[in-house]
Amino acid sequence: MESLALAVAIIVSPAMYGGPLVLLLSLWRKDRISKFRLIFIRVLGGLAFLSGGFLIIENISRGSTIIGLIGVSTSAIAIWRTK
Repeated sequence: MESLALAVAIIVSPAMYGGPLVLLLSLWRKDRISKFRLIFIRVLGGLAFLSGGFLIIENISRGSTIIGLIGVSTSAIAIWRTK
């Protein structure tokens, strides 16, 4: 049971925490974002987008769908802001 809980945490964490985190990191003006922060936003945003999409497609439960939607929407906005 512990390994199952760990697997769920690994799948859900990027969508649940990664999307809002990269959105907060992308709120700085674009000309003042460093290269490291820009790469971090894009990598973590892509990971949150993929894991959120996985949660939406799999249709496990209503809660996971909502977490997936939050991850996909916030990471998409953050990536769009850094383009």
